[in-house]
This record gives sequence, structure tokens and C-alpha cells, in this order.
Amino acid sequence: MKLLNQRQLLNLILLASIVTILLNDFLFNEMTEIVSFGDELGMVLSNLSLAYISSFIFYYVVVVLKEKKDKKNIYFTVYEWTDQLVGRAYSVYHNVIVASGAIHTDFDKKTITKEQFVELCKLGNPNAISTNTFLGTPTNPQQATYGQLIYNNSVSNVKAYTERIFNYMPFLETDFVKLINRLHSSTFFLVAPTFLHQTRNTDFSVYADNMYEFLELVRELDTYNSIKNKELIKD
Repeated sequence: MKLLNQRQLLNLILLASIVTILLNDFLFNEMTEIVSFGDELGMVLSNLSLAYISSFIFYYVVVVLKEKKDKKNIYFTVYEWTDQLVGRAYSVYHNVIVASGAIHTDFDKKTITKEQFVELCKLGNPNAISTNTFLGTPTNPQQATYGQLIYNNSVSNVKAYTERIFNYMPFLETDFVKLINRLHSSTFFLVAPTFLHQTRNTDFSVYADNMYEFLELVRELDTYNSIKNKELIKD
């Protein structure tokens, strides 16, 4: 049997309180006592019900409405940070495309199939030096391999944005937290630090399955953020 959550329980007690007042003060008001002390018992129940209704109104105005306002304000930030997280996570796909030498516009990160992605992984070398993207600073750019770019531009940024988002953990929806945790517990996310060093692999094919699984998780988070999180910041 599914237990009621706190909000449902409070609403149920409110309903019971309203029904108690309607029955005792209106429907049964003119009826004779069926049991001794019936009037006194009814009066006690009515007073308790009125007290609960007053407390509920106070709770709703002071706690619930404030919580909704705070949650909306927070989710403006959460939505933006999640959008940045998703963009960084998609750079896994982007760097594989560039490393493979394929034409970027021939594929879409949201629709590319696993078969297509695996073929691209066979063409890209994680140890190859990127000629267009650098690490370091604008005044001190450093050449990097495609593997290093994937880790630094994607995985490390996913970690950083997750830490920011999780600072608001008490306000986050459980399904949203679950999606981000699935990214962090994915096989690719766990093995990605190996890209920081030269690898014996001459292409991305050994990582293809795990990278595509990661890509699918990013798509799920992207969809959730675009629909659910965005809904929370609407008027």
C-alpha cells in the first residue's frame, strides 16, 4: 500500500476538518444527542477543526507560497546551468565528429544512430592533436589531443556544473537528480580520465558503446530540462 506524502496528508486532514465543521455545525446542529456528551464532543471536534484550518491557511501563505516563489527563482539558475551542462556534455559527440574528419552538418547529436556513431569512432584517433581547439588560457594556449579535449571540455565541466546545481538539492525534483546521477555513474564517465594521457588505442571504437550510452543520457537530460525544468520557471 502506497503511503501518503506529507502534502497529501495535510490536505486530507484539511478536508476532514471541513467535513467535520459542515456536519457538526450545520447538518447535525438541530438533531438530538444520540450519545451522552454528544454536543460537547461535537464542539471539541469543531474547535479542533477550525484551529487546524487556521493553521493550514497560515502554513500555506507563509511556507507553501514562499517555497513556490523560492523554487521558481532558483530554477531560473538551475535551468541555465543545466543547459550549460548539457552543452558541455554534447562536446563528446562534437569532438568525435571533428576527430573523424566527417562533415559536422551531416549528423545531428540528437538523432545520430548508434551505428553511425560507432563508424565515426573508428575514424577518430583520441591521441591526435587538435588543430583548432586548445587548452590553457588565451595568452598561453596549449595543444591538446582530442581525448584531452573530451575530458576537459566535457567531463570536467559536467562535474563542475553538477556541483553548482546540487547546491540547491533541497529544491530539486528527484527525477532530475536521478538523470544527473545516471550521467555520473555511466561507464564512459568513469573511464573518461584515461583520456588525460596517451592511450594505446588508435581510434575511439573501444569507447564507442559507452560514449553512445552517455550521449543517450545527455539527450534525456536535455529533454527533461527543456520541458520539465522550463515549466517550473513559467509564470
